Amino acid sequence: MTKHTQAQLTRTVDINQPTALKQRTFNQMEYYMGAKLIEIGVDPKSAVYRWSVERKSNQQIWTIKAYWGESKENLSNQPLTGTNLIDCAKANAEHGIKMTAELCGYGEDISSFEEALKLAGNKMGLEIETLSDLIAYSQNLRVRDGIDVAPDTSSSL
Repeated sequence: MTKHTQAQLTRTVDINQPTALKQRTFNQMEYYMGAKLIEIGVDPKSAVYRWSVERKSNQQIWTIKAYWGESKENLSNQPLTGTNLIDCAKANAEHGIKMTAELCGYGEDISSFEEALKLAGNKMGLEIETLSDLIAYSQNLRVRDGIDVAPDTSSSL
């Protein structure tokens, strides 16, 4: 019988949901992944997690993947690139650059991580110098300027 060394959990989230509901979904996914690992006999603290976010119209598809054992060892040989790197970095940016670099497969090589992030950003038309630029870019996507369209008075419809 094959011994599993990775797991995946996916949820679809409406982009227009309040931030509090998105945060609850995020926390639930982390909790459920940890519970599943405990159920199969894996210490959740020993696993490496990678998040990815894919956008489809007005929804996001969030995926958390956990790696342990042989799969975890292979991650260090396969750092993320391109859109996968951008997704992982955006999803983990709040943990700081050291942790984000590790979770994206760059270990402690922060300079290689930053260089790969710049390259991936350039290919996507984004100017990313540091991880904080990516955080700022993500926040700008969430807060868009607009105009209110409404009648001047309640009787003037």
